[in-house]
Amino acid sequence: MVMEYYHEETADNGKLYNRDVLRLLFSYILRYQRYLVMSLLFVFLIAGASLAVPFFFKTIIDRHIFKQGRVVDRTMLTDGLLKSVSTGLRRSVILTGSEVFMFRSDLKLFSRSEKEELIESGALSSESYVLIELRTDDPELDKKIMKYVQQGSVTSYGDGVFLFETSTLNALKVSEIALLREADFNRIVQFIVLVMGILLMQFAASYLQIIFLMRLSQNAMRDLRRDLFAHILSRDVTYYDRNPIGKLVNRVTNDIERLNELFSSVLVTFFQDILMLLGITVIMFFTSVTLALIVAISFPFIALFIVLFRVQVRNAYRKIRTRISELNSFLNETITGIRIVQIFVREVDNFRKFMHKNDDVYRAQMGQLYVNAVFRPLIGFMRWFAIAAVIYFGARGIVQDQVSYGLLVMFIAYIERFFHPIRDLSEKFDIMQSATAAGEKILSVFREEGVREHRRVGSGPDPNLEFHGRIEFQDVWFSYKPDEWVLRGVSFTVEPQQTLAIVGETGAGKTTIINILSRFYRVQRGRVLIDGVDIQDIPYETVRSYIVTVMQDVFLFSRSLRENITLGFPYDEERFASVSRITHIDRFIRALPGGRDEQVMERGATFSAGERQLLSFARALYADPAVLVLDEATSSIDTETERLIQDAIIGLMRGRTSIVIAHRLSTIKHAQKIIVLDQGAIVEQGRHEELMRGKGLYRSLYTLQFDAPR
Repeated sequence: MVMEYYHEETADNGKLYNRDVLRLLFSYILRYQRYLVMSLLFVFLIAGASLAVPFFFKTIIDRHIFKQGRVVDRTMLTDGLLKSVSTGLRRSVILTGSEVFMFRSDLKLFSRSEKEELIESGALSSESYVLIELRTDDPELDKKIMKYVQQGSVTSYGDGVFLFETSTLNALKVSEIALLREADFNRIVQFIVLVMGILLMQFAASYLQIIFLMRLSQNAMRDLRRDLFAHILSRDVTYYDRNPIGKLVNRVTNDIERLNELFSSVLVTFFQDILMLLGITVIMFFTSVTLALIVAISFPFIALFIVLFRVQVRNAYRKIRTRISELNSFLNETITGIRIVQIFVREVDNFRKFMHKNDDVYRAQMGQLYVNAVFRPLIGFMRWFAIAAVIYFGARGIVQDQVSYGLLVMFIAYIERFFHPIRDLSEKFDIMQSATAAGEKILSVFREEGVREHRRVGSGPDPNLEFHGRIEFQDVWFSYKPDEWVLRGVSFTVEPQQTLAIVGETGAGKTTIINILSRFYRVQRGRVLIDGVDIQDIPYETVRSYIVTVMQDVFLFSRSLRENITLGFPYDEERFASVSRITHIDRFIRALPGGRDEQVMERGATFSAGERQLLSFARALYADPAVLVLDEATSSIDTETERLIQDAIIGLMRGRTSIVIAHRLSTIKHAQKIIVLDQGAIVEQGRHEELMRGKGLYRSLYTLQFDAPR
């Protein structure tokens, strides 16, 4: 089947999302709450791990690499100060009963004026020191340290705890510093192992989150795809008259995949991004209000850029969709009508038109790229602006003991993480708009009126009902459009195992009678009875299981020849052989390389029109219906093939009610009853001989076919 493309512009009201679309999506997502809960749980773990790693690095830098701070005498602090800096005091290292070593990262708890007062009173040391917890057996190094202690550049507090002035520590050899910092190196290794464990946990959580998320989304999309296809199958034929095939195929495939992408690539990651942004903001303000406010300066600009980007990118995407739709429509027309294009030598002209539409798509795509090319660098500029501002003011804070080195590194890392989801907004906008448009189209299918009543796909025919084949039309009036009657008061009866022929000029209403009999349409007036039962009271599956129509335009599926004939009925070797013999398809089946298992090409392109018609006869005979309808089934058959299948038609009609519509009146001369339609009304009925004795429309049609000069 050739994919039918169509021109369709998406309604765009400027919204990035539609509540009804989200409600539809989550109605399927929430069916698998276990997967959803597990996915969200792992999202929390992933976000927590991402937030924890920079904070651990801050701790490593402040407490085990630089390890700078000052000495505080707790006994000289007022009760108010003790309360305000209690957190920092708990994290400090006890030197004596009253003195503690407070790390630089905690000195920010004191205001500048408080520091000056404490230094003047002696409660806070005026110098900054490096804390060394010595664990070495090197006598030379011990002797050197004691020398510095005697000189006053190093203060000893016993049990291997020393406070070094920065200049004194820098005067030591690298090997000596390594021995002095051995305990810190060991703790750094422990922290690195801890961080690696967190990263491994994040990796495992990410893996499991993807697994659960994909199970959730695929299960939900499978259910949605199933329900949508079942809903489409349950539509009246009028629905297919209004909607192109490509449009319906697109709903079940591409549009549902866009909803899947919305959930898996936007909604879940959006939730994770929100957690990250909120977490980073909270940690920033918790650790340093000053630096957090400096970063927050960029927030209004980011919001402005996002609003402007949203407007511009929406217009760009709308133009892209329109241009691609026009290109698809043109390609479909050209490729499906390639024979006409080549017959009239229009290749160059069509290629010129294609290049014009192709250039339109190119310009639309470039317009979108220009928007992204501005947005991403702007966000990148704001990121580097925030980093530069944090480095500048952070450096000033380091000099004033208000900021630690680890805090500065942590802020830079968090800024990187903060701007990462913002940089990806362009892709998320695209996905959200495409998915919203796709979801609205899917909802339009579910909401459109005309669903069959009492219809349940896959329910099968009622086993308690069996047709004998008596058909009665009682004063039937029908129109496809209001007040444009196609059938006008049609009444006739076909007895079981009787053959009825319907003739008339094109547009007289012959095929409409068949459509009504197959319950494709509901009559506006009158009734249609089968074995005395109103056809509207008989399930669809039952009607179509006992009434089989052989159409003029034979459709073959891209399956094996055997499957095209059985069409889901259980395969029976003897029955298949009998059907093949009666319809004479065994003659060309034997010539096929694969025999009855030969794969049929799309629409049966490798078979002739006569062979396809014979296959349709075999398909109908294998179904063994109570009522057989031949809708101009021999109009496309050549004279030689027509003679061949006349015997097949006789075998096909034997023992069942038959309705024949044919332009070739020679095929219906032996029908027990013939009705003649003219402008939707029955103007004549009877047997062939009776109608020929009259001087009505039937005789005129017959005379035109057989007595016209050759």
